[in-house]
Amino acid sequence: MRPDREGLTNILLWMVIVFISILVHEFGHALTSRKMTGVNPSVKLVAMGGLAYPNTHLTRQQSFWVTWAGPLAGLGLFVVTALATCLAYGFPVGLNLVGVLALPWIDLTPETRLVALQMHGVTIKIISSMVFVNFWWSIINLLPVFPLDGGQIYAAVQPSQKKVFQVGMIVGIAVAVIALVQFQMIFAAALFGYLAYQNYQRLQETSGGFR
Repeated sequence: MRPDREGLTNILLWMVIVFISILVHEFGHALTSRKMTGVNPSVKLVAMGGLAYPNTHLTRQQSFWVTWAGPLAGLGLFVVTALATCLAYGFPVGLNLVGVLALPWIDLTPETRLVALQMHGVTIKIISSMVFVNFWWSIINLLPVFPLDGGQIYAAVQPSQKKVFQVGMIVGIAVAVIALVQFQMIFAAALFGYLAYQNYQRLQETSGGFR
């Protein structure tokens, strides 16, 4: 495959995988909301992801479970990817390959390395993208930084808005620093720096600020 065609193929694959993964995530929210309230929700895809609107008032308990459902749906898609890889290449090889893609500090076994060398580049790209988007994005989305799902889950169980935004600001700053200093991930650092600033602004808008 020519380099320019390979690059275009990788971009298209990434776009399709991200689209499917976001849709699964948002339908996790939406279907759980409909199950708990009986009201048909709405799903809207936006530039950086998607939004699920319950179209009704949710109690704290309902909000807790509806919010959890999105990341759990993404993690479910990750499990499906792992199972499909195991069925295609055998359980030990598939599990080791997905494990390495999810947790880079794990080593490939000699058998898995041999199989990986024989796999088509597109296949590797699909598996690695599915693992990255549905495992790592789901985990990161569960960090208690408002308005990420983790921040909304924390808000559902924490009656103090100030504490929600304080925790979101502190965790956001910590993740931004770690992403930049430890991993040189500029985009992630900028994203969590922005989220930390958003939480700081929300904190100032609440009565008493840090008090």
